[in-house]
Amino acid sequence: MQIQKVLNNNVISVIDEQGKEIVVMGRGIAFQRRPGDPVDESLIDKVFRLEDHSVHERMKMLLLEVPYDVVKVTEEMIQCARAAAGKRTSRLLSSLFLH
Repeated sequence: MQIQKVLNNNVISVIDEQGKEIVVMGRGIAFQRRPGDPVDESLIDKVFRLEDHSVHERMKMLLLEVPYDVVKVTEEMIQCARAAAGKRTSRLLSSLFLH
């Protein structure tokens, strides 16, 4: 896996095995890295695979603006909601997070 675009020190865009763009998040994953450099997979915390291009672009913009720790805590909250209330509530929380 190679870096396609560095969004910030904690977020990169890469092309997956199927040739689709994905967003990868991890503390310091892009520190002193450039497009074309290999991804240190041990630093990956989250992988975002979005089928809808407009949602994918919004997610990239959100990850540029929101601090890494806030994204990570929000994801943990969504996982807790999913476990407590099932998929219906987690979809609602996910859509609120993306909008």
